[in-house]
Amino acid sequence: MKLGYRDRIILLIVCIVVIFAVGIFVFIKPKWEKLNQNQKTYDKDKAAWDTKLKEFARIDLYQSSIEKKYKEADDIAANFTDEMTSIELDDFLRSQFLNIDQYKNDEVELRESYSVSDEQTATLNYYYYSPSIVTYPLYEAADLDGSLEKAAKEKRKDADILSARSSQAVGSGASEFTLLINRADTMALLDAIQKYAADKKDAMMIRSIELKEADFNENIEEDEEGGMHEETYVDDDGNEQTRMVPNEPKEKDNAVAAANIKKDYTEVTVKYEVYYIQEPTQPDVGPKYDANIWNGNEWRTALAQ
Repeated sequence: MKLGYRDRIILLIVCIVVIFAVGIFVFIKPKWEKLNQNQKTYDKDKAAWDTKLKEFARIDLYQSSIEKKYKEADDIAANFTDEMTSIELDDFLRSQFLNIDQYKNDEVELRESYSVSDEQTATLNYYYYSPSIVTYPLYEAADLDGSLEKAAKEKRKDADILSARSSQAVGSGASEFTLLINRADTMALLDAIQKYAADKKDAMMIRSIELKEADFNENIEEDEEGGMHEETYVDDDGNEQTRMVPNEPKEKDNAVAAANIKKDYTEVTVKYEVYYIQEPTQPDVGPKYDANIWNGNEWRTALAQ
């Protein structure tokens, strides 16, 4: 069958349309769909990557924050006593406060009642001043504009904040000892502990101090042994005469002797505590962040491996 020119043109157009349609559905459409899918994947990954870059840019900030927190914790730990076993605490007390030349010269005695506890935990509460706000009907009636109540709340603000905070548990060591000591050396002991704590920035506390005699036995008579004193007597003729005779030792009162009491000395019982907290470990925050690392292809090779 012989096609005319018109038919051949129509057939050519139909063939071109068919070829074009087949090309679209077989080649172009899948590629287009894949391109759209890749564009969505790219947009999603790019958003995630931009988010990561922002996180990477905060690395220096995170490092600084971690180092700041470590420094703060380390400074807090520095204000506490170094952790000690009971043996170490015993050595510490004797070397720093008890076996000193001043006490040896003044014959200060350490009584048998001496104890040092093993390390344990203790609870530290917040110490704060809680003001007392006195109110009464006329006071309340006088508060016409509410300013008195507002001022009272402001006055109690710090106490209210601190009272709401939780107490903290820390490590602790404790000792209780009794000394036969005079007034001056007692004050010197308290001053020495306070000075050591301030100079070393150590956390320690005299929980209590008890004096057996508050006047340090200042009114007890001392025995006068040796020497001479004047004595009056009557001679054979009945005349009153005086003569010098040696002093005789006086017997102490049995109760005083039994208690081994000395003039100007008394038994002082001290309850002493030290507090420890664990020092923070040094964190490894890694190297500083360099944003230029993403400019080359080295990071791609490293990830691929």
